[in-house]
Amino acid sequence: MTRRFLLASTCLLLSGCFASSATTQADHERLEVMLSQPFVREAIKKPAARAAFQKSDKLPATRGVVTAVLADQPAAAPADDARQWAVKGMRKLRDSGWTVYATVCLPPRKSDDPNPPQDGAWDTWSFAAHAYKIVDGVSYFAIAEGLGQLSGSVELSIEMRAPSSHEPVSDLLPERPPALPAGASCVEAGSLPTKKVANGTGVIIGESGRDQAGKEPQNDNVR
Repeated sequence: MTRRFLLASTCLLLSGCFASSATTQADHERLEVMLSQPFVREAIKKPAARAAFQKSDKLPATRGVVTAVLADQPAAAPADDARQWAVKGMRKLRDSGWTVYATVCLPPRKSDDPNPPQDGAWDTWSFAAHAYKIVDGVSYFAIAEGLGQLSGSVELSIEMRAPSSHEPVSDLLPERPPALPAGASCVEAGSLPTKKVANGTGVIIGESGRDQAGKEPQNDNVR
């Protein structure tokens, strides 16, 4: 299953591929923080990893990213299995010191639906949890997502993002989103949603950074 958050141009830094000369030692260190998370060792294949870089002073920096796939297998009940895997992903984040602060649950946009909802993936159930972790003053962001395809497969992946050292600030979440109490989310509810359900603070750290003037993205919920 192809996870929609995974970038096609991801550089496998572990095999010696460096994204840009604009990648600093601090960016490599932030990449190592993400690669050192305990659940990364549970990945069923080599994690995709790329340090942050900046192509030009006129362009925002591209943030560092690590994507670990923890499950990718056939499923007789893809919706239920995707939700259960997402619960496991949330638990792995919490056990590793991450603060889970938001969840989003989406039923599939069926390919034969004449009036599909605006949100959601085609023919796929999605159960996602957003989390953050502060390490040495740097804010790291993670998405644990269970995807269940109607065709009969399930995937769990955790993607982490780190701000670039070229950004004006390293802590993108100075006002910490409050943690979701365990069991108080659509992912852990035990039932399948009939429409989009969201819990917690709907803010994410995006794939691109702020420019040198500190200008924020147009979407207030994206940092």
